[in-house]
Amino acid sequence: MSVDLEELSNDTNLINKLQQFSDAAFKIQDMVELVNNPALYDKLSRPDKIKYNLLLSFSLNSLFWMYLRAEGIDPSKHPIKLQNERLKKAMLRAKQIEDRNTLMPHINKEAAKRFVRSGLWEPKQKRLKKNDEKQPEQS
Repeated sequence: MSVDLEELSNDTNLINKLQQFSDAAFKIQDMVELVNNPALYDKLSRPDKIKYNLLLSFSLNSLFWMYLRAEGIDPSKHPIKLQNERLKKAMLRAKQIEDRNTLMPHINKEAAKRFVRSGLWEPKQKRLKKNDEKQPEQS
């Protein structure tokens, strides 16, 4: 690190944690630049765009939550908490919609028609026997 820590320069634990924090901040910056690519977003399908938007919103809210904690502000009393709850509801709703589209059984109408038709079908010999039984009763 290029920062002069003066009397804390001997504390290796602190220096290691600050270096890890700096590396993580640069990784986050790289990821933000990557997800900010409009060409990537345009290639996504509609369900993937929904997931992408929810993930991005949740990630940014989490970063802001961490920022508030680093500043010594209690995020549970900040409006960001309401935003996180709203995002959780949206994520649950998106999951329900996805499950409804993928997990619900679909009826094959043609196969159902064949089942019904074969269940109602009677062979000609049985029909002839029934007709023969009915004719003597009429005479």
